Amino acid sequence: MTDPDRPPTGDREASQSNTTTGGEGPSRRTFLKSSVLTGALTFGVGAGALGSASAAIPTPQLHRDGNLIKDPDGNTVTLRGVNIADPKRINETAQARGMTATQVIDMLTDESNGWYPRMIRVPVQPVDIGEYEPGSGPPVPAFNESELESYLSNHLDEVVQRCADRGVYCIIDYHRHRDVQWAEGQDGPVNTELQDEVDMFWDTVAPRYADQSHVLYEVYNEPTEPGMWEDPTTTQWVADIWQLWLEMAQPWVDTIRSHADNLILMGSPSWSQSPEGALVEEFDGEDIAYTFHIYPGHNSSQNQNWEDASNNGEGVAGVYEEAPLFVTEFGWEENGGQYIGGTDDFGTAFLDFLEKSEAIHWTAWCADPVWRPVMFSRPFADNADDSVGDPYNGTVPEACSELPCEWELTTGSGYMGDDVKSALEQYRNDGIPGEGTGNGDDDDDDGDTQAPSAPSNVSVASTSETSVEVTWSASTDSGGSGLDSYVVTVDGSEDQTVPAGTTSATIDGLSAGTTYQIAVAAVDGAGNESAATTVEATTDETDDGEDGQDDGDDEAPADALIVNDYDGDPAWSSNRNDLGQWCGAGSFENDGGDVQDGALTLEYDNGGWFVEQLGQDVSEYSEAVLRVRGANGGEEDEFIFDMGGARDILSNLTDDSISTSFSNVTIDLESAGIDPSAGGLSVRLNFWQGGSSTLEIEEIRLQ
Repeated sequence: MTDPDRPPTGDREASQSNTTTGGEGPSRRTFLKSSVLTGALTFGVGAGALGSASAAIPTPQLHRDGNLIKDPDGNTVTLRGVNIADPKRINETAQARGMTATQVIDMLTDESNGWYPRMIRVPVQPVDIGEYEPGSGPPVPAFNESELESYLSNHLDEVVQRCADRGVYCIIDYHRHRDVQWAEGQDGPVNTELQDEVDMFWDTVAPRYADQSHVLYEVYNEPTEPGMWEDPTTTQWVADIWQLWLEMAQPWVDTIRSHADNLILMGSPSWSQSPEGALVEEFDGEDIAYTFHIYPGHNSSQNQNWEDASNNGEGVAGVYEEAPLFVTEFGWEENGGQYIGGTDDFGTAFLDFLEKSEAIHWTAWCADPVWRPVMFSRPFADNADDSVGDPYNGTVPEACSELPCEWELTTGSGYMGDDVKSALEQYRNDGIPGEGTGNGDDDDDDGDTQAPSAPSNVSVASTSETSVEVTWSASTDSGGSGLDSYVVTVDGSEDQTVPAGTTSATIDGLSAGTTYQIAVAAVDGAGNESAATTVEATTDETDDGEDGQDDGDDEAPADALIVNDYDGDPAWSSNRNDLGQWCGAGSFENDGGDVQDGALTLEYDNGGWFVEQLGQDVSEYSEAVLRVRGANGGEEDEFIFDMGGARDILSNLTDDSISTSFSNVTIDLESAGIDPSAGGLSVRLNFWQGGSSTLEIEEIRLQ
């Protein structure tokens, strides 16, 4: 059986799903409309608004109570928000799209510009983890553990943390949906290779964000065929497919629950259009909700009856009366293909349907100018309606020379941007967690007096003459307010606080050859602090003379390839380096960096990216050299070096350290796993690792 309701795909991707509701009297939306002025929404946001105040809400861990979602104090919570595109895809096409992934989060949570999402869904695509052609359905398995770890470290971690910082819930969505059946047929067997791929994903991801109270896990975006094309509560062969789906997906639920208590969202066969399977039999486990996807071209949308599951299996059959329902995809865009409609014939009625029960939660697809149906356009791009390219196997056009560039909200009867933004503003105070329960409020949670567990396995990861890096295993909080942060002290004095979800810290500014007592304690959302766990650490002795610097030859060999020496020719940032290739930087405290005395200065505080493209054959070279210095020393532990297959903390790729005077940091290409003969190479540095300092780069070269 083929899918009769699948939207078109490609780089300007439309997602697959549908839903609607018949007129059954006034909804909550009707009653609330008078409280909000609508129609004054026009534009998105540009560079001026990034970093502005967010409309943060408390984000305590949520749980299921019957068909409702509740906070730790028993308040009923209803969440509304938007989808973004895959964060790696955004980052890798930022020069065409106009923003990085964290800049998109900042834009969508900018209260001063009228944005009030309470939840952001983040699709994590195997296409992007494994770097396949956009629009393709990758083979199974699509990636290995190393590629997944790189994706998480370089792209997802920073987005999850930015959602926490901005006070919104974050759905991590395993976004598979193309060209692979989850079972051979309606009688099975299930696809065990796919089962293993998804299990590996959650075995890695679930524990990584287990202590993040704002994170929800959507297990599998859209299981395809075999589909459920009738009502499973009345048709046995459809119920049998649901039972087969339980066999396929229950192991994934069990894997997540072995690591984490985060709320789980479950999809259904036939592109997550059949949540009514939960009325036949629910998945085994606590705190599980069900997802529903719907678009204007689907059968149930034609007569605006999203309740009737007998209509090609696309109605919800009142499942939200028994279990929480998360409509994690819906949207519309006229003149965009068979499955795209408009506000008048779909959008208005469906937004009303979404408000018929406080057990229904939603995220509109898609807060992006490229993935369809779109909520934004790119007024800065000459080719705004064209593809943004293939970042993994081709090229990405440059439309935005200095990130971020402003997106424009889509408006009018054919587009959804203004309608979704208006609805989010309208319900900004409806169904949010109660005061005193979340990570974002300043008051103690009177109901939580229990301290979190003390951090375990505190150990010294690395040392230099002036710094020590410590790591630990995450604490847990059972008091209800959620884990908030860790406090790191040195010899009894507080050195720094790091957010929950981060389990490492680098202590800088230390003396060489000195022993320190470093302690780590956990703090919850109510301010309760755990007992501290202590480790002894000794900094390295000075080996290179009184100044502690490398006294070797720092001059570039005559046959070296200078990538950029920041001498003003070309000027930074003309978006061209000494090789004539694209270069750029963004999200630093000093924006895109600036050149002082022949060195590029990058001020970072848990954020920032930097790229120098090579664009030529470099197979004759064996080493990459960064001539750098840091404000504190030890900065090699605070950013990721990314080049030709190597993506790791710089200190893991070199024996050299960054000091407070200029010195060479050399990466042996072969030892680091870099293939210099590969095409499309670039040198990329990512600074979303929790550190805060200033790095000066005097030269980048190959030799």
